[in-house]
Amino acid sequence: MPAHKTLKIARHAQIQTALRGSDAVSVRELTELLGVSEATVRRDLEDLERSGVVRRTHGGAVPVRELPLPDREGRQVAEKRAIATAALPLVRPGSTCFLGGGTTTLQLAELLGGLDLTVVTNSIPIASSLADGRARVIVIGGTLRTPELSMIGPRAAEAIRAYRAETAFLGAPALDPVSGFTQDGDAEAATDLAFLEMARATVMLVDHTKLGRVSTTFVADLDSIHTVVTDAGAHPSDVEALSEAGTRVVVADPAAGPATDDGGRA
Repeated sequence: MPAHKTLKIARHAQIQTALRGSDAVSVRELTELLGVSEATVRRDLEDLERSGVVRRTHGGAVPVRELPLPDREGRQVAEKRAIATAALPLVRPGSTCFLGGGTTTLQLAELLGGLDLTVVTNSIPIASSLADGRARVIVIGGTLRTPELSMIGPRAAEAIRAYRAETAFLGAPALDPVSGFTQDGDAEAATDLAFLEMARATVMLVDHTKLGRVSTTFVADLDSIHTVVTDAGAHPSDVEALSEAGTRVVVADPAAGPATDDGGRA
């Protein structure tokens, strides 16, 4: 990764960390914190605002707080259902799979009730949705992430490493062709990394709003991800960049029936 790109990612992470401990931060404060010019800080804030992480104000920025899972379930519903439907053929009956927390993975879980398989998850809503089905459900412990109702952190990662799975199905707040898979914090990143490391293949379920974004904590490069399933709202340049990086991309169109496969690793 180019040095300037690495430095920008590091600055973005520092800005988000500063905003976690405050309701607002000024350009002047960030200039002192980062040791860069006001022009550089303003460009960084523009990048973060486009990614939906912050909202710029006169002289600074405020954080965009994560919505609780029930509120997020109402966003991009058709796209998430299409993504889940396109991912369903990647679930092999009789296998063990990991399902990470999130609204799109929850859509997939709701399609798995009739399958004979083992699901290891850190998500309370996913476990609940599978409770009446045929799947054997293993819920790992950890620290509760309230907005998403999922278990995260070192204990969650330790618990995940006791299992092996054929495929990990994970959501993500940010997936970028250059910066890879990034998460909103260290605890979330550690949990997803454990899922990724303990599975033979990883499938990312991400709607188009998550592509081209970079969040705080690095999880994995694209070469650790076998398949990305997204929706038809994805910008062609994002799809092309992911494919050129060697990742298989499946594009699900809610209005056009079956998903299309844009290549990448077989």
